[in-house]
Amino acid sequence: MDLQHYRELLARFDQKRVLVAGDIYLDENIFGVVTGVSLEAPIPIFEVQEKKHNPGAAGNAACNVAALGAKTYMVGVVGDDTNAGVVRREFAVRNVDTSGIVVNPAVATNTYGKLRAGGFNIPTQEILRTDTPTPVFISGETEDKVIANIRAYASKVDAIVVGDQVSSTCTERVLAEIAACAKKHKLLTVGDSRKRAGAFKGFDIVVPNDREAGIAVGIDVVDKETLKAAGKALLKIVKNALITCGPDGITVFAETGEVTEVPISPCEVLDVTGAGDTVTAAVALTVLAGGSLHDAAVIGNAAAGVAVGQRGVVTVTRQEVDRAMAGAGGPVKLKSLEELVRVVAGLKADGKKIVWTNGCFDILHAGHITYLLNAARHGDILVVGLNSDESVRENKGPNRPVVREQDRALILSALECVSYLTIFGDKTTTKILEQLRPDVYAKGGDYTLDTIVQEERQVVESYGGKIAIIPAVEGKSTTALIQKIATDK
Repeated sequence: MDLQHYRELLARFDQKRVLVAGDIYLDENIFGVVTGVSLEAPIPIFEVQEKKHNPGAAGNAACNVAALGAKTYMVGVVGDDTNAGVVRREFAVRNVDTSGIVVNPAVATNTYGKLRAGGFNIPTQEILRTDTPTPVFISGETEDKVIANIRAYASKVDAIVVGDQVSSTCTERVLAEIAACAKKHKLLTVGDSRKRAGAFKGFDIVVPNDREAGIAVGIDVVDKETLKAAGKALLKIVKNALITCGPDGITVFAETGEVTEVPISPCEVLDVTGAGDTVTAAVALTVLAGGSLHDAAVIGNAAAGVAVGQRGVVTVTRQEVDRAMAGAGGPVKLKSLEELVRVVAGLKADGKKIVWTNGCFDILHAGHITYLLNAARHGDILVVGLNSDESVRENKGPNRPVVREQDRALILSALECVSYLTIFGDKTTTKILEQLRPDVYAKGGDYTLDTIVQEERQVVESYGGKIAIIPAVEGKSTTALIQKIATDK
């Protein structure tokens, strides 16, 4: 893989402007515990602990386009209700322009909800799903306003991405107007539909999964042969098709007739919800940045690997894609602090106990492994803060570290007991502890409660966290290992 080539493509994402049009949903996840049975009726009492909201469907595609760096505009329809305000707020914090959203007072904002509950020392599980009334396709004044907004934004963007849940927004008139605007302004068109990939007549690219591709052309996709038949049938309607095939990656069907299978790197799969929207966003921006269809599939696979490694509907950043492609920490483990805060919040909501520890971990040895295994036993998720090269030099001297930070991160990521990593350069982890609020802060046996950084101790104790002192392994240290190597010479 030519990593520099892909990094150059990724770097051009923030120069692009994209209009996303289609169905807007509000994904609502409510977390809590069941505390008993109601006295008024034989039903569980659900104690709400947290609510999380994300734009879904085309809204999720728009959020992923924005997270990857492009200026993003959203055109779709919401109701005149509370959930419309919630979804607008969620768009705003994700840097999506919502001035093109049309309000239809006659309908409810499409909302899809999940209630998850656990018990004492019991992981959470879904106990109820909620939905709004089945939407119908827009018409009349609402449809006219959507078309007017598409026309208004078409002159300002480089591409139009369409997300169709087969619910309300993507009528024949709307799709025809998108095609006309794209032709007039020479825009890239990329579409994804749950069932109607064949409705995107003349689009440059469609990005369905294998099942959706089959539904669109009336072919039951069960193997590679039927996949090829479906892909070639789509090429009679659209110019190119990139069909996602789960763990088998993406198969590219080009207008030249060439068919290419682009495998995905092995990755941990926690939740595939919304991964297709992530791929669609990555494909659109890669082609806009000057990449080939093969490039788009490679970057799309990397983005999907990041998305499926996290629970729920998530947005994937350009930095995460870069790290996934570089292989440093894999698609899941190595995170920026901002990304880590979001991941940890989701894990806590899912009832997970978070353990934090930090160190240099230079020349990983048996003492390190034993320490990390013991630290991990104090909770469900072990998050490791890794001292940057510069901070190691400040603490250990000019000849350290022996192993550079990216290599140390890659080595630690291979340990099953380590769930996530972040690299930091501050003298203390006080700011990180304030943001992550881990349940347990693990420190090595050469410390005591009175000798650890007291500012860190105060932060952890302020929110009810615990500090665990992990016994050291006698005679095992990087310093001793370096001295032995020098002596043996």
